[in-house]
Amino acid sequence: MAKKAPVQATLSFDESESGSAFSFISPVKDPNPLPPKEPSVITVSELGERIRDVLDCELLTGITVTGEVTGYRPNSSGHLYFSLTEKGETDAAVSCVMWKYAAKHLAFPLKDGLAVNITGHVDYYPPSGRMQFIVKKIEPAAGGKTGLYLQKEMWKKQLEAEGTIPRPESEKRDPPLFPKCVGVVTSRTGSVLQDIRNVLSRRYPLPILLAPAQVQGAGAEVSIVSAIESLQGKVDVIIVARGGGSFEDLFVFNHPDVVRAIRRSKVPIISAVGHETDTTLSDFASDRRVPTPSAAAETVVPDRTVLLNNLEEYRRRMHDRARGIISTNKSAVAELKMRVDPSRLSRRLDMMHQQTADLEERIKSAFSRKLKVEADSLEQLRDRIFKGAKTRISTAVLELSAQKEKILSCDPKKPLERGYALVQMNGAVIRSKEQLKKDDHLTLCLSDGEVTAIVEKIS
Repeated sequence: MAKKAPVQATLSFDESESGSAFSFISPVKDPNPLPPKEPSVITVSELGERIRDVLDCELLTGITVTGEVTGYRPNSSGHLYFSLTEKGETDAAVSCVMWKYAAKHLAFPLKDGLAVNITGHVDYYPPSGRMQFIVKKIEPAAGGKTGLYLQKEMWKKQLEAEGTIPRPESEKRDPPLFPKCVGVVTSRTGSVLQDIRNVLSRRYPLPILLAPAQVQGAGAEVSIVSAIESLQGKVDVIIVARGGGSFEDLFVFNHPDVVRAIRRSKVPIISAVGHETDTTLSDFASDRRVPTPSAAAETVVPDRTVLLNNLEEYRRRMHDRARGIISTNKSAVAELKMRVDPSRLSRRLDMMHQQTADLEERIKSAFSRKLKVEADSLEQLRDRIFKGAKTRISTAVLELSAQKEKILSCDPKKPLERGYALVQMNGAVIRSKEQLKKDDHLTLCLSDGEVTAIVEKIS
């Protein structure tokens, strides 16, 4: 369906009616109107791109929106989906998504009903035709206990990341056993200071150096930090104290500046803020946390009554021990006195002389018996040696005779004594007639000489 051609407004100059140089008059129709323009047709994706182009502007980028979290749906992929709503005369809501890379920096857990401030930009998602707010950062909304709780959680994560809390057990310092001066950081007015004074005056009177500080309200953190720093090097231990109150009243002791001042203190600090059920971030940075200011005073000093009772007990024990030692030594001295009595000593010497004589006689007797045993052993050894030597000599003589006979039996001249002769020719021994021939000259060796012979016949 074609639209009607637009009517163009024009200006005319008329000085007669208004007396003005310019005046607006009724529209005048163009005598030559333009033909109507047909609208262009675009696709859905092109429309989506146009919407994204419109949303990509300064008014909808890098903005912070406050509201209440509803419909919170964390995804298994790590992305967070929820709606930010506003209840009032005009209800409003916007769909929100926080991608995984941004959600991992979230300092506190989201849940329905939380009042938060979200920072990001508006975007349009063409596949589902949904406009949504892309969240880059989430912070607790200012005001209200919920916002303070979230702020505390953010501060806690920040202080843990930088290593300020918790203080390691190895770095926690005990207060001196007998401090000379105690520093107190608290309000000048109120019952806390008086409670500490009462406890110290009762248990262990000593000087108290007060560093007055504002313990709640705007700017209280600056006052507390200044008080802690002013006590450095002037006292032996510091008590940071405040009486009980609401979460909001104690909130200043969660402030990072206060926590850091406690952690870097060169003097041990006892945290005594609120009651036993109250816990602040300052407790995690202190050297010791106690439930009440009175308990802090009891922690930093010993009990004078207990000390006096202990001293009396030690004195009694020392007295009893000394009496026992004296009594024991008296008995020992009396016994020594009896031992050194002249008559008793003389009898003792006589007994020792007798014992010495008996011992000498026993030694001589034992030595004589020992010598006799050794002499008998030597005699027996001598007899065994002589007997063995004689036997070995006899055996050797017999063996020598046998060897002699064996050697003599091998003598070639020995048979000559029994009438035999040794026949030689030209120095060679004749063992067979085959070696001879007629007229050979032979030498006959006899036992007492040699004879020359000539072979006449061989048979």
